[in-house]
Amino acid sequence: MINNMNSNSSVTIAPLESTQVTQTHSIYLDAEKYLPVNFQLTDRPWSISLNILCSFRMSDYLDGKFALLLEYQDLRGKHRLPVDILELSFENALLFSNLVEIPVRGELSDICLKLTGVPKDIDVETELLHIHLEESRSYSDSQPIRKVL
Repeated sequence: MINNMNSNSSVTIAPLESTQVTQTHSIYLDAEKYLPVNFQLTDRPWSISLNILCSFRMSDYLDGKFALLLEYQDLRGKHRLPVDILELSFENALLFSNLVEIPVRGELSDICLKLTGVPKDIDVETELLHIHLEESRSYSDSQPIRKVL
């Protein structure tokens, strides 16, 4: 299940050249989809590779740097990985794509995609979100275990 939600928190992406206040647009993902079989309650290391394609439409034309980040939590705490970074010149659409490997230890929870760099007064609409689980590895007796969907 995917939920879209604009948060009211302000963040600044470094290096933004202006001092403009920006918003974070968040898309929450169902962590259960990416858990390997029988590894939900283990503290063993495992990893997944997600092929992510995501597009956004904005209410106005913008210039600047924009980033799509993947946040998640595991036994070690909260993590943030870059998915893709764009630098635009007078555009109102963003298209991010990349294959992201996510190292996990223990249970995977609180997976979220975050779009950063959009000015606070701009409305953001998620047009397309496609996430494909490419690979899931758990290490048991030095042998990778693959999850088949």
